[in-house]
Amino acid sequence: MTMNENLTVLEIDGERLFTIEHFPKQTEPTKAYIFVHPFAEEKLWSHRVYVTTARAFCDQGMLVARFDFRGHGDSDGDYDEASLKRHLTDISTVVDHVKKANPSIKHIGLFGLRLGATLATLTALSRGDIEELILWDPILDGDRYMQEILRSNLASQMAIKGKVEVTRDELVDKMKSGEAVNIEGYYINYNYYQEISSINLLDRDYPENLSCCILQVVRNPKQPINKQYLQFSEKFSNNPTLDKAHEEQFWKEIKSFYDRADNLLTRSLSWLESK
Repeated sequence: MTMNENLTVLEIDGERLFTIEHFPKQTEPTKAYIFVHPFAEEKLWSHRVYVTTARAFCDQGMLVARFDFRGHGDSDGDYDEASLKRHLTDISTVVDHVKKANPSIKHIGLFGLRLGATLATLTALSRGDIEELILWDPILDGDRYMQEILRSNLASQMAIKGKVEVTRDELVDKMKSGEAVNIEGYYINYNYYQEISSINLLDRDYPENLSCCILQVVRNPKQPINKQYLQFSEKFSNNPTLDKAHEEQFWKEIKSFYDRADNLLTRSLSWLESK
């Protein structure tokens, strides 16, 4: 292995945030990438790809930090306490730690998949020190995404009980009444549902110095670029890159074991090398 990997435990308001840092050997890195993971079960299924991608980035001489949001993985907290503010605080805490602990770092980038890509983008907008974004299949429309999340609850009802006993509207009403709703074993509250639903990355303005690589995952190489991704890329003025990569949807439960996303990785590294 051409790197060192260390566990760092950060603290936020008395809660532990577990972070894995990948350090390239025999060099003082000037660039760091913080990896932001996706929602709930998507984090579980994409975990191995995140590890191999982080190591590949580190092999290029970058410091890479992966972490578990509070309420996820080994970090403290319960998922039903999730909020957009907590997510953004967690990301910024890791960024600040990396900068403070490694004076050689002069450039910071954020990497994310799906909702992780969305949260990475929002973090970049809330800070002035994020220079690069690498976004794999980012969620642009939070409302549409949360409707998809609720549909997974309906699918679970069908699989377990053979019918839908609680409709999507009834699930929303339950959250409004203060009851958390189970989404594949993760409980979400109404505040979190509203916060994520309100996100629309196409409605934002982006700083001129922010460079972005957007990669759309396609299961068929002939599939065209999503028009919304094209609109999103046009929001960036610093030579944005928009491309597609042929991969399985490895953030879902699929038949094949997915430990690498080589097409996404190759395009990401190529973009980094061009910087």
